[in-house]
Amino acid sequence: MRLFTRRRAAALATTVVLATAGALATAPGAVADDAGPWPGAEGKILNDGGLLVDPVTGKTSSVPNVGSYATWAPDGSRLLSVSGQISSVLPNGTKKITLPWAQGLRSSAPYEDLTFWNGGRYVVFASGGQLAYGPSDASWAPGPLLPANLEPATVCDSEPSVNVNGLVAFERRAGSCDAAAGVYLYDAAAKTVKLALADAEQPAWSPDGTKLAFVRKDTDGNPQIFTAKADGTDVKQLTTGPRRYAAPSWSPTGKRIVFDAHTSPNSDDVHTVEYVDTATGELTPVTDATNSSRVGNPSWQPLRKNSTGRVWGANAYLTATASSRWTWNTVGHSEPGLMNAKSAVLVNQDDPAYAVTAPALAGRKEGPVLMTQKTGLSSTTKNELKRTLAPGKPVYLVGSASVLDNAVASQVKALGYVPVRLTGADRYATSVTVSKTITSAPKYVFLAGGTEYRAALSAAAAAGSDGSASAAGVVLTNGNKLTASVQSYLNSLNPDKTMIIPVGSAAAYALTHTSFPRWPSTYSYYPISGTTDGSLSVAIALFWWTAPNMTGLAYSGAWRDGVSAASAVNVFGPLLWSSSATALSPEVNSYLVRESASVNSMVGFGGTGSLAQAELNTAGASMSAGSAYFTYRPYYNGLVPAATSARALAAGAGADASDAAVQRPDRIGVQPNLAPLRTLHRQ
Repeated sequence: MRLFTRRRAAALATTVVLATAGALATAPGAVADDAGPWPGAEGKILNDGGLLVDPVTGKTSSVPNVGSYATWAPDGSRLLSVSGQISSVLPNGTKKITLPWAQGLRSSAPYEDLTFWNGGRYVVFASGGQLAYGPSDASWAPGPLLPANLEPATVCDSEPSVNVNGLVAFERRAGSCDAAAGVYLYDAAAKTVKLALADAEQPAWSPDGTKLAFVRKDTDGNPQIFTAKADGTDVKQLTTGPRRYAAPSWSPTGKRIVFDAHTSPNSDDVHTVEYVDTATGELTPVTDATNSSRVGNPSWQPLRKNSTGRVWGANAYLTATASSRWTWNTVGHSEPGLMNAKSAVLVNQDDPAYAVTAPALAGRKEGPVLMTQKTGLSSTTKNELKRTLAPGKPVYLVGSASVLDNAVASQVKALGYVPVRLTGADRYATSVTVSKTITSAPKYVFLAGGTEYRAALSAAAAAGSDGSASAAGVVLTNGNKLTASVQSYLNSLNPDKTMIIPVGSAAAYALTHTSFPRWPSTYSYYPISGTTDGSLSVAIALFWWTAPNMTGLAYSGAWRDGVSAASAVNVFGPLLWSSSATALSPEVNSYLVRESASVNSMVGFGGTGSLAQAELNTAGASMSAGSAYFTYRPYYNGLVPAATSARALAAGAGADASDAAVQRPDRIGVQPNLAPLRTLHRQ
């Protein structure tokens, strides 16, 4: 018989992603663990129904809009619960997000045992003896977590808990949900399930992912709290006596385990919340019996610091070099979080028309976008090429000789690289050439205005976001018309196999008012719209990315900063535009609040003349547990500050809770949400 009604502690995963969600990488410059040991300091203890208890003072308060199985996001910025459907709110109970009903489950049983996964990107839960998952930002409907061969209908699975390596511990009962339980581990990468602990239930991972707390009956038949190593060894009993304990959950520091303390085996009995010191075994009450009707299933808030940053150079041209340094390794060296460049893309530093599609190409070809003068390589760009790229690698020149002179190609060749010029009769034909260079079989093609660099750059960041596996391009419209070169290119595609995504009303008009003889008479397309630069960039982000870990930010009046941002963050998260140089756009701020469970870093590109510090401060507070729970890191010339250098970390010299600045969050897999935007058009 199951012992009590209970829920699971917050999932604290940062480094694994579902096999269907794409490859992994790490994002430059972002602070993944800025609060020190994962996941940070100890906040208040949350009980089902929204009762908050300060374990230091004993004072209580209530959070509205909180139901059952309540638990915290990994950074404490949101809390999750069930009231029919699954929803999350901010710590003050506002800004509610409701997940869609799950699809494809064996039954329509109530949801229970909530937990976060993959740094807050996903929610894992149980329903009718089956495990399920879905994105924390409600961008698509949840579905089964385990493959059918690993979760047959003959088992009853519940109580998921996730560690920092992404392993899911859960309770499994064979035959029925009243059978004897064991704790099993699911490895999503290896696609395996194995027994970790027999005669055990209600598993909860320690913050560092090395131990499990769980419940097991003692010789008197009383459920007690135990711990063990992840492999099931070194089992230790933490509680004893005639009382019965349930729902263990670790404190964020790993020094305490909080749980329900019951006076009878029934879940409706008089009970309290207590915690045990894992070193001494000392028990400390958090609540008393007078609160028994309002307490249960405790979860300790992790107060973890997220990060903001700024990447910039002495001028807008040098910000492109700074973003390259922020992202790419020096040849022959390897810094934590930086990548090895396999190519580079050169654009004219004074011509946005030929620069806006470059980030898509750079994502696919795995290299930086660098700016130079029309007539030759600047010394800074020449040095950055030599620093970043090994001889013999390709360097793509976007535009004809009238955009980048042949002298540029000659100088690239003299450095030992292979210049590859991508050009067409004009900016529109050149965008087609770039798109064809990215892939000959595109799965997605964005349309954006040739003079609307903000729409084009946000689209280019999306198009290049799957790195070497990218299968998306960006082609440009001439206002609300398509040029012959773009029309011919689109006509060569099959709209049933290539998703056509116009960005903005003019691009949508150009698409739907052009004839495509090879296309069917009725076809689908996926328009993205927004009334401002900020809202359009948010619309692209919501369409393309599922609960990203980081975002980039640029001022909509600074196209060069936008090129730098799009090329630096494209494989890690969306490029967002702020319409003001002094205040964060409200649409962007709302997006960060919505995505706060997963987003732990925002990096601005450009100096304070483009993005005021107040904008990054607003962003930091919106994606965190509050204004005190984010840090700021300047990356002038793209360099990690000396106090937080990788060498200092490796040597242990002065490392403290803020020294993990060189750690990066996971690259996320592209999973665009096509269904809501699908539109039929008859030509």
